[in-house]
Amino acid sequence: MIERFCIVKAKVRNKDKLLVKLYKNNISVYDCQEQGDYLFLKIKYRDLKNLQKKIVTTKFRYVKDEGVYHLKNLITPLKVMIIVLFLVLVNFFSQVIIEVDVIHSNKDIRELIKNTLEEYGVKSFSIRKDFTELEQIKKEILNNYKDKLEWLEIERQGMKYIIRIEERIINNLTNDSKYCHIVASKSGIISSIQSTKGEIIVQNGDYVNENDRLISGEIKYNEEIKDNVCAQGNVYAEVWYTTNVHLPKKYQSHKRTRKKRYNLLLKTDKKKYKIFKSRLKNYETEEKKLFTIFNFTFYLLKEYEINIQEKEYNIDDGLKKALELADEKMNIKLKNNESIKSRNVLKKSLNDSTIEIELFYVVIENITKYEEYDVIMEEEGS
Repeated sequence: MIERFCIVKAKVRNKDKLLVKLYKNNISVYDCQEQGDYLFLKIKYRDLKNLQKKIVTTKFRYVKDEGVYHLKNLITPLKVMIIVLFLVLVNFFSQVIIEVDVIHSNKDIRELIKNTLEEYGVKSFSIRKDFTELEQIKKEILNNYKDKLEWLEIERQGMKYIIRIEERIINNLTNDSKYCHIVASKSGIISSIQSTKGEIIVQNGDYVNENDRLISGEIKYNEEIKDNVCAQGNVYAEVWYTTNVHLPKKYQSHKRTRKKRYNLLLKTDKKKYKIFKSRLKNYETEEKKLFTIFNFTFYLLKEYEINIQEKEYNIDDGLKKALELADEKMNIKLKNNESIKSRNVLKKSLNDSTIEIELFYVVIENITKYEEYDVIMEEEGS
């Protein structure tokens, strides 16, 4: 059984004399604190009556229980009910959606999607749906409006749904009533050709200049034009780029120590606030989402102390870092199925404050560009 302790207080003139009396009466004191004229003693609860009975020269007053029994007195049934009710309300309101905001410049598209979502139960003042339900709704809407929508995303922010849409734009050049060639958008060496319509007039390994015709919309037989279509396909070529990277010679190295502190973070639509002031001077953080109430989201923040050291690149390390930055910069420009084939360092130099590198890239890039043309129909008998 857990021993029960309590705090008592008494106004005394001679602390030492009182403690001797307690000792002689077999009353153990586990803590003793002075605050002004009062003395606060931690004793066993079962010694309280004995204390008040035997030390009659001093008036002792019970202050509070200590440890587990103190918590037991704090946690009353009413308080427990209030906490449970609060958590239930928080959970309920975190499940409610009070606004659905459809973001798009076209009013008709906004109204179409908003009305369609309401049919699926995605509307203001409704219970939020789980991830699986939302994914199924997105899939069905995109399938039902293939001619209007390219992409749709439903994002929950607190008690609000943000709907983002990308409208499908029909390229008029692929319309059968139009005629078009595919030409080169830039100069390069052809690496692959994919065509579903039209007549291919270049081969892999051919060098082409910008605006050279690659796939013709004119269908010929024995050098005579038999038909005209809008050529369709993709042409990839080796394209060349030269880029320069300037890297500061000095940099900061961050290394975590073993010190870690916890904090709370509150995020709103516009700002974020730390609940407590950080006790670390230099640190980096990791966030873990706890819960959302209305438009307020609470995060558990882990703050890791870091040592910051000033360092300096040598030519080899600087070259390695500069190449990483250059590749990253080049990859950002590339689209689907495009890639870096090779790169060479043309020039490198180490100055007082910077490392400068000039690079030559060979990139496999889609150089497809549509060029519309007109067909003059000859009248019969002319």
